Amino acid sequence: MRLRMYSTLGLILLLVLLVTVDRVDSNGQPRFKDASKPGQYYIFKETLAEGTQLDIELYATDPDGSQVKFSSNQSDFFNITPSLVDSGTIVHVFLIRRFDYETQRRFQVKFSVTDGALTVDKTVRIDIEDQNDEKPKFDRNSNQYSINVPENAQKGSIHLNFTTTDPDTNDGVTYQLVGDSASESKFEVKKGSEVNTITPGSIELKGCLDYEEQSYYEFTIVATDNTGNNASAIVIVKITDTEDKPPEFINVGSYNQQVNEDLAIGDTVTTVSARDGDRGVGMKSTIKYSFKDANTYFAVNESTGVITVKDILDRDSPNLINKGGFLSFKVVAEEMRSDESTVVASTIGVCHGSTANSTMIDVFITVNDLNDNRPKFDNETYEASVRENTRGAALSKKGEKGSVLLLNVKDNDQGSNGEFELSVNNSAFYVQPNKGFREALVTVIVQNKTALDFEQQDVLVLEVYATESSTRNVTTAKIIVHLENINDNSPYFTQTTYSASIPENSPVDTFVIQLQASDKDKGDFGNIAYALRGNNDGIFKIDKNNGSVYVNKAQLDREKIFSYYLTAEAKDTELSSTTQLEVTLTDENDNAPVCSSSDYVSQLEEDKHKLQRQITIQATDNDEKNTNNSKLTFHLEPSEYSGNFSVSRTTGLLTVYRSLDYEELNGKEDIKLVVVTKDQGSPQLSCTSNIIITVLDKNDNSPIFNQPAYSTTIYENRTNGEVIQVNATDKDKAGDPNSRIIYRIQELTDKFRIDPNDGAISVASGARFDRDLKSSYMYTVRAFDGGSPQLSGSCNVSISLLDNNNKKPVFKNLPNTTSVLENTVNKTFFRCIAVDKDTNTDLWYSLNKAESFYVNDTKGDIKGLFVIDGRTGNVSVSITGGIDREMVEKYELTIHVEDLNAEDPSPQITSATLTVDVSDENDNYPVFGKNHYEGKVTEIASEKLDSPINVITVKATDADQNKAIKYSDDSEDFNITQEGLIRLVKAVDREKQPWLNFTIFAEDNGGLISNASVSITLFDVNDNSPNVTLNKTVPVAEDTMTETVITHVMARDEDSGNNAKLIFILDSSRDTFIINSTTGAISLNKLLNREDTDGEEYTLQIRVEDKGDPPRVTIKTITVTVTDVNDNPPKFDGGNQPVTVLENENIGKVIATVEATDKDIGKNKELQYSVIEGMPLNATDLFRLDNTTGEVKVNASLRGNVGIYKLIIQATDKGVPPLSSNMTLTITVEDVNDNKPVFSVPSLPNEIFEILESDKADIDIITVKATDADRGQNGQVYYELVDSLDSRSFKLDTNTGKLATANVTDRETKASYTLTIKALDNGSPQQFSRITIQIDITDANDNDPEFSRSELESPYIIGSIEEETTGTVLPKAVNKARDKDENSTICYFIVGGIAMNNFSINHKTGVITCTTKIDSDQTPRVQSVKLVIEATDKSSSCSVKPSPVDYVHTKKQLLLVQINVIDINDNPPRFRNKTFNAGVTKDSSAKDQVIFKLNDYINDVDIINNNSFYLAGNINARPPKLVDDIKKNYKLNTIFGVNKTTGEIKANIDFDAGMFGYVWFDVIVNDTKGLSDNASISIYLVGQGQQLKITAFMGIDEFNRVKDDFVRKLTEIVGHEVIIDKIVGRSEKLGSKTDIYIHLVNKKTKEVLSTDAILNTFDNNYDKLSSFYKAFKVSDVVDPSFQAEDEAWSKDTIIYILVVVCLCFLLLLIVSSAMFCTYRRKYRRKLKATTTMAFGSTDHLNPVNIPNSNKFEGHNPVFGEVHENGQEYFFTDDTESQKSGSSDFNNSLDNNEIEYKEMDYSVTYLGDTALPSVTPMEIASSNNFLAAALKQQEMAKNRKNAQLNSESEATTPNSKQNGVLDNRNLFTFINPDFNADENTSNGDVGSTMVINGLETTEI
Repeated sequence: MRLRMYSTLGLILLLVLLVTVDRVDSNGQPRFKDASKPGQYYIFKETLAEGTQLDIELYATDPDGSQVKFSSNQSDFFNITPSLVDSGTIVHVFLIRRFDYETQRRFQVKFSVTDGALTVDKTVRIDIEDQNDEKPKFDRNSNQYSINVPENAQKGSIHLNFTTTDPDTNDGVTYQLVGDSASESKFEVKKGSEVNTITPGSIELKGCLDYEEQSYYEFTIVATDNTGNNASAIVIVKITDTEDKPPEFINVGSYNQQVNEDLAIGDTVTTVSARDGDRGVGMKSTIKYSFKDANTYFAVNESTGVITVKDILDRDSPNLINKGGFLSFKVVAEEMRSDESTVVASTIGVCHGSTANSTMIDVFITVNDLNDNRPKFDNETYEASVRENTRGAALSKKGEKGSVLLLNVKDNDQGSNGEFELSVNNSAFYVQPNKGFREALVTVIVQNKTALDFEQQDVLVLEVYATESSTRNVTTAKIIVHLENINDNSPYFTQTTYSASIPENSPVDTFVIQLQASDKDKGDFGNIAYALRGNNDGIFKIDKNNGSVYVNKAQLDREKIFSYYLTAEAKDTELSSTTQLEVTLTDENDNAPVCSSSDYVSQLEEDKHKLQRQITIQATDNDEKNTNNSKLTFHLEPSEYSGNFSVSRTTGLLTVYRSLDYEELNGKEDIKLVVVTKDQGSPQLSCTSNIIITVLDKNDNSPIFNQPAYSTTIYENRTNGEVIQVNATDKDKAGDPNSRIIYRIQELTDKFRIDPNDGAISVASGARFDRDLKSSYMYTVRAFDGGSPQLSGSCNVSISLLDNNNKKPVFKNLPNTTSVLENTVNKTFFRCIAVDKDTNTDLWYSLNKAESFYVNDTKGDIKGLFVIDGRTGNVSVSITGGIDREMVEKYELTIHVEDLNAEDPSPQITSATLTVDVSDENDNYPVFGKNHYEGKVTEIASEKLDSPINVITVKATDADQNKAIKYSDDSEDFNITQEGLIRLVKAVDREKQPWLNFTIFAEDNGGLISNASVSITLFDVNDNSPNVTLNKTVPVAEDTMTETVITHVMARDEDSGNNAKLIFILDSSRDTFIINSTTGAISLNKLLNREDTDGEEYTLQIRVEDKGDPPRVTIKTITVTVTDVNDNPPKFDGGNQPVTVLENENIGKVIATVEATDKDIGKNKELQYSVIEGMPLNATDLFRLDNTTGEVKVNASLRGNVGIYKLIIQATDKGVPPLSSNMTLTITVEDVNDNKPVFSVPSLPNEIFEILESDKADIDIITVKATDADRGQNGQVYYELVDSLDSRSFKLDTNTGKLATANVTDRETKASYTLTIKALDNGSPQQFSRITIQIDITDANDNDPEFSRSELESPYIIGSIEEETTGTVLPKAVNKARDKDENSTICYFIVGGIAMNNFSINHKTGVITCTTKIDSDQTPRVQSVKLVIEATDKSSSCSVKPSPVDYVHTKKQLLLVQINVIDINDNPPRFRNKTFNAGVTKDSSAKDQVIFKLNDYINDVDIINNNSFYLAGNINARPPKLVDDIKKNYKLNTIFGVNKTTGEIKANIDFDAGMFGYVWFDVIVNDTKGLSDNASISIYLVGQGQQLKITAFMGIDEFNRVKDDFVRKLTEIVGHEVIIDKIVGRSEKLGSKTDIYIHLVNKKTKEVLSTDAILNTFDNNYDKLSSFYKAFKVSDVVDPSFQAEDEAWSKDTIIYILVVVCLCFLLLLIVSSAMFCTYRRKYRRKLKATTTMAFGSTDHLNPVNIPNSNKFEGHNPVFGEVHENGQEYFFTDDTESQKSGSSDFNNSLDNNEIEYKEMDYSVTYLGDTALPSVTPMEIASSNNFLAAALKQQEMAKNRKNAQLNSESEATTPNSKQNGVLDNRNLFTFINPDFNADENTSNGDVGSTMVINGLETTEI
């Protein structure tokens, strides 16, 4: 068998070998499918993209069926991707690198295919088709050309030739010149003839050139082939200069100077500087300066341009005053050209003409006034008088009573230099005014009257100071003030209180004390008389002349009265003062101490230090307390045991000093002590006390336990046996009862017992433990000894129980009923909770399925519907579910809980039942047509909609049978109707919410609710102003850079669209700040310097407006505070000057002092000097620096130290952070060589050299030259270029001094270089010099000037001019345009504005001058004018004026400027009339009342009209008698005064009633310029009976507007002068009224008409006055005096009537009270409270009104009032009417009213007939109640009062308790028949009777 198997295996192997050999021998060669073709040819475009699949498809097969592989020799261009097909392999070729015809036009690609053993190749030819994909190329690789063209080159001249090539075969290259307008206007490009791929081109001049206008052009040449491919090259054209421009002034801003008037002749004012207008290299001509016109004050140096003072400048001279201190003149700068330059200029071609060789500029000099005049008083010394102690009085001239002292002060300085402040050196006075300008009249007024005291100083010397506001220079005037004496000082005692003491037994005339009083007044005012008040029956007396007090009666007894209080008075002629005098009686020792007890007893335990009863010896002494006479001391008399005790000397307390031992007393128990009490008087008196002390023995040792606490544990099933034993000991003597111990458990317990002898604790018999009820026991065990008193000790014993698991678990929430919703799956719906009192429980829940079933018609299996979690007890519906309420409505589940750790019994299982009710659910929900609805509505700006607005309609459907759907929503703004219509019902604000989202609901009958969302988009209206948020105060450091954003104005607009687009505008910033109109960012426009004027704070007004129609605007204000920084480093004065010192200089010699200054202040300015480095190193040893003074001293011997030393000295300020500056102090220590090289070329330091920027290096600039006065080696000079960043762009030949560029120069990269060149000699020590030169790189002009819209507000306010003036130069020039080109000349022209012909402008400086007067007093008033300014650089000579244009904000070459026109005081104030009339009443005080206000009657067309009013001339009076009456007491010229400021005229006196007539005088009004007007005013004395009161139905403001017409028209009607005396406004309910008090003056006689005459005049002109009354709403015309009498009479009458009425009322009250008391006694307790309730009702109903009861306070039969049934009763008092039943009424006699809330009702009908249909109101309305009540009342009258009272006060269930009547069972209705039976029932309640069938019970 095995052999057979081997044979079969061998055959199989042989077969496999044969097959393999056959296959190897017959391998076929792979081949391409089209191998018969010799090759393939393809053409592709060169523009094919990478990744393109080429249209080449190769197909190869292998006859053996082997898989073949492809490859290519051009793998960097082609990618081969094979794909297997049924019969072979197909290859797809992809392009992986783009073709380039210009690089390679043909490919021979060899493709190879191999099967791994044999390979076959195939070559494919690919030709590339050319595409136009190459750009033309310029002949310069850099694509940049640079050429130089002279400015006089002719048009058409060629200045550049170039070529381009294009490798593509396509031809047709064109050229285009692209650049700015300037370049395109000057140059053009021309194309030449093409040769092959080369196209020539050239640049030709198209327009004339001007070096000064533009010296540099840059443009681009674009070469484009015919398919649009293009290339570009940059052409830079530099214009070379020729001499053709006049000079131009530089530093123009310094030609407006201010100088002080104190400049000396020859002092420099300013320097004008001009340079050659031709800016090219080598174009330097000499400039000569001169004045255009002769100049009086100044001279100019023709070479340097320095302007100096030629004549004295006196600001106060008439000429300068007339010119306002302003001088202007023109300076001419003339260029001294060479002859050659003139020839060159004349031979310029057609592009240029001849030019001027001079130019002019305006120089403005303002001469400032110096404060060289101090204020000056008209006198150096004044004398004045004033009464002492008088406040508010002005100083009067001495000897001229009533004449006010006036000090005249003048200051001749101009402007603010003429301002001065006035003050006085004494605070008791003040001056008025306290400030002055040029001149002031000063009054000195008393401010502190207490400082004016004649008695202290009768003459005061005051100094009045006039202090200049600016310089604080002071001028002083002296006033000698004489005080006038008055009696203004009361006498005063030297002490506020006095006290004295005398012995109680003092005899009569004993001296007590002397009182002293003084009076500061002098003369008779100072005489004083003394007296006593409150003298206690004359026990004391006083000497009225000297104030001595004596004993007057010998009745002084201290025990009765120990102190007397007296009042002493001091009085001068009229004033007095008092003081208090206390006289104390001193005591004598005349009382011995009295001991309270003579015997004391106490006990003392042995070893104790405290008596059982404390003993304190008590005694008293009647002598004076707190004196030696009553001071008691206690003393212990010596005895056997007195050493064991002590007694307090002061308190008498007996204490144990040393304890006693009972055993040492030898049986002696009682100890006797003696205490003596003594006083300290003289003689000393005493008393004695005895003390008995009993000593007691004691048990003084307690038992003590071995441990303070014991503890043990037992199991809770323990029933007997010992638990623990305690042990205690007693240190008392063994065997005695004091040491015998008995144990006892302190607490009562039946669980444990203790052996009283040995302390063993065991379980008590029958004790049972339950750890669940109590887990431990705590006891206190006490040990008692047998002593007396018995002592004990205690310890704590703790016994803890160990648990046994012996209790079943118990359900806490079962049995129970719960519910679950049908269709519930895998959800917990109930949790079973069980507890087990054992501690080591393990509870497990289970569902007893055998005992669980469903309940329907029958019971059934629950079929696994429910599961329970054994650990948690959670009952759940199983995961399969299947609960269907329609099949089963209830399940009863049996739940088991088992304690798995049960011990005894075991097992422990508890069962309970859980009932599960299945709840039904509504399965189908309503469905809306959409899930989301959208609508649109415009926001409503008003608060309330007039009617709802329909928005959108929705609809919902329900698949259930109950299809009734109710719609609702949750929106407050919309509602939905039951038809599904959504309406807007409230005003909505889009800004609060741009859209409103809410939910609508559809609810079916079953309560299923579906919802859909609704979005309502609100359209906006512009109803919100921008809400601006900003920082009100912004601190900005002064070193903040420009363009720095300092703050952001945050604004938002709640609107949308254009309504929310905001524009930020900065209304005012003084050019310092700008705001971004879009972002609100405020940034710095100009550098800040806190030290500048007005540089500390800026107020910016921000205006934010939206783009709504109309726009809404918000305006806010920001305050920018500039904070100081330490931004000024110290600066060394004098530069880095070297110091030379001989080597033999003395040590300590100061060889140099360095000094630095710091512009900062405070700590920032304090400097400290230090040497930070010395070169060489020993420099710091040879020299030392004083850190404070900066002195450099020789520190060591310099001999042998010849050479150059450098000290780098640093000056550091104390700012934070500190700033410092360094200087290098070069110290040359030399012996011979003492000369430095000196530069001769250049001759001046800081000289400027200009070169054209160039792309070439090695451009020569200058050859510097320096010489050295020394000879030999010390005089040989060589040069060095000090290394710096700037110096690296230049090179300097050290021997020749030739300076040239080392690199190309580019002005755009760097426009200026500063170089320092050193010239050094070869001496020893070596000397050197430095010179600094500046090299400026010139540029071309190719940009137009522009005004910055962000820096300059529109309009740009450039200043103000006064009206009616010419020649005013506006302070702000408009030369604010900026040109990016450096060499451009900007010219300024006025091209627009209504007033453009009134102004001229300096075209170069932009300074605007007013040439024609402007009058602002036009209608309307001209407050400002606007001009349009245009900036242009088209003409360097500013000779071409642009055409007039209107201002367009987008044209930045235009600037709108505003010039404010200042109104000047060129119009005098004018009185409206030349005469005025006024009146002053005589019947009341006229003094200080305003009679007339002149300021109300002034017209002044000027804006500024600070007018002053004066009384001119004398005051006149008529008739002569009035003059005489006035002069009796006053000076006529002083009776009236005029307020200078307000023009108020006041009377200085009161006019008597007997004065008649009028007073007149002239008044003048002046303005600040001195323009004036005058008028006359007459003031009439008006008495009682000469006035009329007119009442107008209008407010006082309305009347004031028509007051002049009122007076004028009334005067015309009545024919007399109408004068208004007083106007009084008042408000009433019907509106405002004004009372006008007037009087009339006869025009001829000047007499004041009486009131009767006025009324007669009014009656005679009644017809004319009718229209007058109507026009001025006159409602009443009365005599004011009659009205006052009527009012007075009315008040008296009212008072009289009130008195009579009160008396009558009082009498009536007395009578009524008497009657009331009588009736009250008679009818007391007659009225009973009744209530009713409807029959058969068990509920409390509203009570009905019962007649004749006091249940309701509206009726009381005692007062005879009748209550109408069914009607409300009102009781009316003086203030209001109130309904019956109000708790506020209290007219019940016995106060038995019942509150509704506290009543209980019981109504019972008795009898055969029930009346269920009778209502309580019907019962109450019947006559039953009335009849029963009346009969009850009549029967009660026959009873005695005592019986009634006793019955009513008896204690019954119905008695009144706590003020509330219990009304239960008050009435019982038997039958509504009118039977007059009288029965008695309810005897326990009270007397009950039946009246007319109505049973009543009286309480």
